[in-house]
Amino acid sequence: MPRLLTRPLIVVPVVLLLVIIGAGIWFWVSAGSSTGVSAAAALRDYGAPGSTTSTGPRAGAWTYRVKGSETVGVGPIQLTRDLPADARLVVRPSGNGYWRTLALSEEHVEGVRFEVGPKGTREVARSTTVTVAGVGREDNSTLRPPPLVLPRGVSVGDAWLQHYRLRQVTVDARVRVLRRDVVRVGERDVPVLVIRTTADITGTFPGQRTDTQWMAPSLALPARWTIEMEIGGTASLKMTADLTLASTEPVK
Repeated sequence: MPRLLTRPLIVVPVVLLLVIIGAGIWFWVSAGSSTGVSAAAALRDYGAPGSTTSTGPRAGAWTYRVKGSETVGVGPIQLTRDLPADARLVVRPSGNGYWRTLALSEEHVEGVRFEVGPKGTREVARSTTVTVAGVGREDNSTLRPPPLVLPRGVSVGDAWLQHYRLRQVTVDARVRVLRRDVVRVGERDVPVLVIRTTADITGTFPGQRTDTQWMAPSLALPARWTIEMEIGGTASLKMTADLTLASTEPVK
């Protein structure tokens, strides 16, 4: 009789162990993968369907082909995940400018609000969300002072500096227009200006980020865009991405 009572005492811990192992495997698999965002979902979450912009790029969801990966870390734990093959860049009007939201994946979204004025285009606000298996952080910041990102009449050889604060960090960036080029977008060759921005970040999340954008004046968008980023602190993020615009027409 005593032996009959031992079976439940053995089975229950084994079941619990299997549940814990299963949950751990699910978390690890979920944390190590990125989820693509459709154009319809991007418009629903970040756009204003049917809207038009009076300045800047046309409103809608623009698709980019992507190659790259990112490594997200918390303390000693680091997870590397490939970026989805397609990213969506959503443009929607906002006052005398527009929001431009880049959904690299459901887990990594970067939004920027631009204002267009007599001297050119300035970045005035930024929203960034990075999550791992549904857990992460969202930062919404106003940039003070708003840096000039694209002067009017910009040409090859032009260079300028940016210095601004957002929340707990300070950014010092160097911007330079490197050359003219052409990028193949769909069936079209699109003339571009290659502009590189190298930013040094100090504060709670120190690091560096370099964005090289093949800016197409005809679209007011990058026809190609590479990102090299390494940010430290209590939570770290390292990313390498190469994005190429898939079409000269957005989904509206």
